[in-house]
Order: sequence, then structure tokens, then C-alpha cells
Amino acid sequence: MIFEEFSRVLVEELGAKCPVPGKSTRAVRGLAPEETSDGWLESDEIAVTGREELDGNFLSRIGETGSPGLVWRTSDEPPEEVMSQAKELGIGVILLPPDVPLRKLFEIFSRSNELLLRSHGAARMLTEVTGSEPSVGSVAEKVFELLGCAVAVEDPVGRLIAGGPKESNRLLSALKEHSLRASKSSEIDETRRERRDRYARLPDGFLSVPVERWRISNREFFWTPIGSPIPAGYLWIDLQDRPLQPEDVVLLYWARRILEAELGKERIRLETELGARGDFVDDLIGGDYGSLELLLQRAAYLGADLSKGALVMIVDVDDFARYLERRKLRESAIQELKKRLADAVRLQTQQLFSNFLLGPRSDNVILFIGASGENPPGEIPEQACTLAARIQRYVRGLLPDLTLSVGIGRYIEDPSSLPDAYSEASVALEIGQRIYGSSSISTFEGTGTYKLLFRVLKEDPGELESFYRETLEPVVAYDSRYGTDLVQTLTTYLKNDASTIKTAAEIFAHRHTIRYRLERIKELTGLDVDKSEDRERLTLGIKAMQLLGRFPEQTSSFADR
Repeated sequence: MIFEEFSRVLVEELGAKCPVPGKSTRAVRGLAPEETSDGWLESDEIAVTGREELDGNFLSRIGETGSPGLVWRTSDEPPEEVMSQAKELGIGVILLPPDVPLRKLFEIFSRSNELLLRSHGAARMLTEVTGSEPSVGSVAEKVFELLGCAVAVEDPVGRLIAGGPKESNRLLSALKEHSLRASKSSEIDETRRERRDRYARLPDGFLSVPVERWRISNREFFWTPIGSPIPAGYLWIDLQDRPLQPEDVVLLYWARRILEAELGKERIRLETELGARGDFVDDLIGGDYGSLELLLQRAAYLGADLSKGALVMIVDVDDFARYLERRKLRESAIQELKKRLADAVRLQTQQLFSNFLLGPRSDNVILFIGASGENPPGEIPEQACTLAARIQRYVRGLLPDLTLSVGIGRYIEDPSSLPDAYSEASVALEIGQRIYGSSSISTFEGTGTYKLLFRVLKEDPGELESFYRETLEPVVAYDSRYGTDLVQTLTTYLKNDASTIKTAAEIFAHRHTIRYRLERIKELTGLDVDKSEDRERLTLGIKAMQLLGRFPEQTSSFADR
């Protein structure tokens, strides 16, 4: 303990005054009540006296021993000359009311020593439960035993990965019930939050732990971040029925330190695994995996059985370059963002599939989903669509300003054709983004004739441009110039199987207006929607327009011309 801390305790707890602060950083090792014999005061001890008056010789002897200060038990105001001499000697002076028992002073040190022993014991016991393998669960269980109340550990992406006690953990149940996660703290109203540091006083200083309290549904929830400045996780504590004592602060201090190390082990393991998975995916996509047997061996090593084929899903960040430009993230933050995305995809996939392989890439995550007893091949495509929607919802809550699009290929039973499965998912993804924009979910089977036109776009873009000019370009140009809705009308009309009545009802227009617009389209393109061949060309023209991104420009609306 240093003199500044010692004097503050006496002022705050015992009603003392400190007219001479002395050297605030001088160490205080103990108390020495004045005695008549020599040697009663040693260096770094605080002198305690009840003298009626102080004289210069007494202060000089205190200064010569190397004492940092003096506690004078008096109710009188000290003489100015005495205080001046104490300042010159660098001796701090604390005035303590004489009715304060001497034992109160010694309790300050005994209390600190008890906490110091508690600190050493907590560090030793928590360290003993760790080992070469990640043991977050073991640490959480030990924290529960030592703290005497339920705890839960949350990782950076919002997973509740451990808790104590293992059975009937009411805190875990409440967190799941209210969908509370410290990693998504922005969802909690500021009026229901309180954050402050809790302290424990030790002989050589203070230990502090930041604790945040949330008030939800007439209940209080407490948590503290694990690690800084970017938390490696969060420790929740059930303090519903008890206050946080200094000995609890000591325990939480070491629990945070130990858990940070254990979560770091888990992070390194995951990063190594994700790196291996990423290399595997790159080799598979590029066709550089060697023999089929080697491919399946590598997949099995990474925990996936692809011997019966797989479905490929690509989870892609929409316009990632613009997102990074807008957020102005540093490289470390970008890498952390990618890790959180991969963790989020893995978390959601685990809830639906047991046989899968995940590979992160620059701005997307690729999933190979294989068959299992719980997931037969025939059910996987539909389940994959469910998974895609769940991933989008989860990431929207985790990273609100980030949107994802998902492309899903067909389930391909031949493992040697897995590169083709990836190509299908890639085609579905790009078509979906071109047609529906951000946050799209597209399947290869659902792309229909789009994939044929998309192939033309990739192999011979000029051919698709030419077809677009021959069909829908005049209509798009007309809408852009006059603010009309010919393209929308035509799209709705063809979608409704050439039904004027259904089209009029859907776009809230009279059926005569619909016929007038269709005639205008005929004048512009030379194509008659009443002729099946022309109608087919117009349908393909709309799809070519969508793939090329040539939508009508938004202008002020005018009456149909």
C-alpha cells in the first residue's frame, strides 16, 4: 500500500484529515505506535502518536528513520509551524480523532493481508484447473465453486460456451430466455445500464474489475469483459441475491486473467483449423487436391465425410469493399470481422448439420454440407435454405450494418464433382445479387433460364448486350426519359401468365391502362405480347436486363405517353 491510498482510507472510513499529503507514492508497510524505547519505528512504517503537542525534534526523528508519515490522534488544529516543518521533511501528516480505536487502524492492514492471501489462493486454484487443452468449462466451474453464485462465459460472437454449475444454471437459462448477449450490448437501452469499476485493496495497491449491470424485466444481470481493448469474451455473474464484496473482486480479477488465456488457446486452435480448412477449400476449388482419395482423407481430417458428395453454400458479404471504405477499419479489425463472420456461420450450421466443412475466404465463407443419418441427401437443399435465412438473421443482430447474400448449389453425390458443386453455388450467388440485390438467397435450381443467360454473359458478353438492345433497351430508355412504368408493367404481366386482370390488380391500375402500356411496348420493340414467340423474347430480354444491371433510371413520374 502507498501513503496516498492509506491516507484516503483513513479519511473516507475513519473521519481523518490529511493537511500534509507527504510523498504520495511512498510505500507503507505497517503501523508503529509510539513507545519510550528506542527502535520502535522502522523505515516505511507509519508513526502513530497521541501526544498533546508535536515538537520539531520528534518530527526530525521520524524523518530520520525513513517513515513516510505520521498519524496524530488529536482533536486540535495543528500549529502552522509544525505543518510547515513536516512539509520540509517530506512527512505526511494525518489527523485522526482520538476516539477512534487503535485496532481500527490495524484492521486496515489485516484486511489487506487477508485479501492478498485470497488473491494468491484464487490465482493458484484457477491455474490448477487449466492444462494443455482449452478448459474454459473447467475454469467456469471452479469460479462458481469459489464465488458461490452461478456464472456463464460468452465468446466474442455471442455463444454461451460454458457455465457453472453445469446442471440447473439459472443464469444461463435467463440469458437464453431474454436473448441477452454482452457482445450485442448496443441493444440495451442506456437508461437500463450502469457501468463502474469495483475495487479490492491489497497491501501493495488496488485490484479493479469493470462490471456492467443491466436491468431487464425487473431483474438485474451483471457481466465483466474478458481481456482488452477488444474482449476475448464476457463473464456473466449472478449477483441477484448478494452484493459484490472485495474478496469477490479479487476472484473475478484472476478469473478474467485465466479465462482470457484459455479463450486465447481456443482462438489459436480455431485460427489454425480455419487456416487448414481455407487451404483445403482453395485446393478443391482450383482442382489442385491430387487424387480423390487424398481429397476425402483431408476432408475427414477436418471432420467432414464427403465420400457421398455434398451441397455447397457460399455466404458472401455484400459489397465488402464499400463496407470497409465506409467503416475505415484497420487491418486487425478487418481480420477480427472475418473471424467473427466465420464463427457465426459455424455456430448456426452446427445447429442444423453434423457433417459439414467450413472454409473462410477473403470476403465470404464456403460450406460443404455432407449427408448424415440426421440429414439425408434429399432433405439437405431445403435445410440449406433454412440455414441461409438463419445466418442472415444472426449476423444482422451481431453486425447490424453488414448484409449477406447466399448462393446454394445442388446436392452432388459424386465427390469427384465437388468443384462443380462450388461452381453452381457461385453462379447462384452472382445471379441472386444481380437480380435481387443485397441480402439475397438464391439456389442454382431456382435460377432457371437465368443460368443459361449468365453463361452467355460470361463467355460472350457482347452477345447478351446485342440481345438486350434488340428486345428491352428501347423500353428501359423510354421509362428513364419519361418516368413511366412500362418495364414494371411488362414484368408483372409476364409473371402473371399474361393475365391483364391479375396485372391490373397487382399494380393498382385499370386493365385498359395495362393494354395501353403493352401497345406502347409493341411500338417501341416491334414485339407483340400476344404472340408466344415475341412474349418469350421479351421474357428473356427482362432477364438480360437484370443480369446486365440496366434498370430504368428513377425520374419524376409523368402520365403515360
